[in-house]
Amino acid sequence: MVEVSTEFAPVSAASISSLESLLSEPPAIEPVEKFLRFRVSRDQTLLVAVQDITGVKTISVSEVLPVPQMHPCVLGIYNWRGEALWLVDLSQQMGLGSLPEQVQRLASLVTIVAQHGTTSLGLVVPEVNEIEQHNPEDLLLPSSDLFPQNLLPFIQGYFIHDRSIVLNVPSVLKDPSLQIHPFNSF
Repeated sequence: MVEVSTEFAPVSAASISSLESLLSEPPAIEPVEKFLRFRVSRDQTLLVAVQDITGVKTISVSEVLPVPQMHPCVLGIYNWRGEALWLVDLSQQMGLGSLPEQVQRLASLVTIVAQHGTTSLGLVVPEVNEIEQHNPEDLLLPSSDLFPQNLLPFIQGYFIHDRSIVLNVPSVLKDPSLQIHPFNSF
């Protein structure tokens, strides 16, 4: 016959607190979103939400078909997965300078293929850096006190902790300066 003890071991405060920690609500997980950092000028970088990117590609300048009588920021079109992809000098579109002098010296163009809905556009930039994670709840709306008026339409917001500016992809794609010809499919 087996004897069963009816005595219990004393319960310590440490074991009660560890039991309470198991039963308590887990700490809230901070939401994060991925952003690609890229350079638009010598001293300015921007972020773009990874969800707005279809791809990043280095394109040979010889593969770009120039289109006459277009806005100066439009570099031409490129065959992207069997479709015509318009390539835009993002720095020039935003009024931050121009790549044309560099384009003549470069053999290839670093291109971020941005997409919103069914519309895609190749954003030609000097350099793509890295993917970062940020809390989208920390994104602050831009104001004319902080940014020049010509940049405001292109800015979705900024993160104050590191002063990173987030590109507003729908605004870039719907920029009126790209809509000068009725046949454009931006």
